[in-house]
Amino acid sequence: MFSKTFRAFSAGKQIAWLAVFVALSVAANSYIGIELSATNKITFTYAVCFFAGWLMGPVPGFLVGMLGDAIGFLIKPVDIYWLYGLTLGLYGALTGWVMNAIRADGKGWLYGKAAIALAAGFVCITCLLNSLVMYLYLYLFVWGGVFQKSFIVYLLGRLSVQSVVYLANVVLCVAILPFAAKWKAVRR
Repeated sequence: MFSKTFRAFSAGKQIAWLAVFVALSVAANSYIGIELSATNKITFTYAVCFFAGWLMGPVPGFLVGMLGDAIGFLIKPVDIYWLYGLTLGLYGALTGWVMNAIRADGKGWLYGKAAIALAAGFVCITCLLNSLVMYLYLYLFVWGGVFQKSFIVYLLGRLSVQSVVYLANVVLCVAILPFAAKWKAVRR
């Protein structure tokens, strides 16, 4: 549930690294993101949670996503559904688990593991869980308890924007990956 690198740190360093990643998550969610509509936002919190999960493990990845979203909401409240913070935490946990569970070395394997983790995060969290949570948010708070469109229609419309947002996060992750790998190798 924790990466070897994270377990090797003292308790003080573990708390400090968690705090740094939570602060990055808050900044990416609250200040760097661009609100497009009630359910679509360009943000780099996926990249922050990916690296938190990979470098520290699934449990810290979960905490970074969930706490980053909760603190971000306290700092800059917007119309947000609380389950979204939970799904962001699950994204950090899922990608962290995939990156740490596959035991393979070498630069090619690093990119392969990242591709698998990012694809799993996109399908499981962005396409399924986040979209379902946002659809329920619209049903409860925007549409007044009446379904105004089917989930499939909503999903196709939402994914047209979220695919671009996710692609931007993937490009950022791939660009930072070699530097993060060097950092992780030095910390072992």
